[in-house]
Amino acid sequence: MTLDQALVLGVLQGVTEFLPVSSSGHLALAQSLVDWQGPRLLFDVVVHLGTLAAIALVLRGRLYGLARAALSFLPGGIGPPGNMLERRWLLLLALASIPTAIIGFALHDVVSAMHLRPRGVGGALLVTAALLVLSERIGGRRRGPEALGVADAVVIGLAQGLGVVPGISRSGATIAAALWRDVRGDVAVEFSILLSVPAVLGAGLFEIQRSGLATVGADVFPLLAGFGAAFVAGTLSLNALRWVVVGRRLLPFAVYCALVGAGAIVLG
Repeated sequence: MTLDQALVLGVLQGVTEFLPVSSSGHLALAQSLVDWQGPRLLFDVVVHLGTLAAIALVLRGRLYGLARAALSFLPGGIGPPGNMLERRWLLLLALASIPTAIIGFALHDVVSAMHLRPRGVGGALLVTAALLVLSERIGGRRRGPEALGVADAVVIGLAQGLGVVPGISRSGATIAAALWRDVRGDVAVEFSILLSVPAVLGAGLFEIQRSGLATVGADVFPLLAGFGAAFVAGTLSLNALRWVVVGRRLLPFAVYCALVGAGAIVLG
């Protein structure tokens, strides 16, 4: 992969990671077009880490509060007691991560194979389109951050687990699940973004361990370029996501996913 290709794919990842159009699906299709023979899953992980850095920048205040809450759970009560809402959210995020991890490990081989099958990615994009259409028509969006409970965490965690499939938008699936649970739009967005942090970290560590450090060093410059591009583009798209969801502007993204999915099936 050339540096130019890495930059393009990094921008693509950053733009599509938070907007509900499936970043992994777009990366799989784009990598098929450029016919890159390198470790595709490893590059995916690196650019996902770039968008993780964008989350750390944009939501640094909330992440700091969650870190304080985590310290308060340690033996002896190390650190400040933390906000009760942040302590509750920390436990719910941990709970939601369990079904995500189980599904992610179970579908790992399927995901690896789908990166080479544009038609499969296209079919998954059609599923994303359907989820986005439904999310605009379900739920009253009345429940605030303090109302989230165990059932919400499990449902949203299951939805994120399905998001490991290239073409199924992680943010689209988790936000749709939260809206189905009658969660307010801005709350659905924030919980979805925070829930992606352990999922991306876990996937990154797993893939680096699986691929080996030698593989990472072989393509270090394209990987660094992709990381930087994903970070910048991800910061911009992260700020746009709340505007899209709260303003009920998901239908255009559903149409887009349907068109790209149909095109991938026809041309794949």
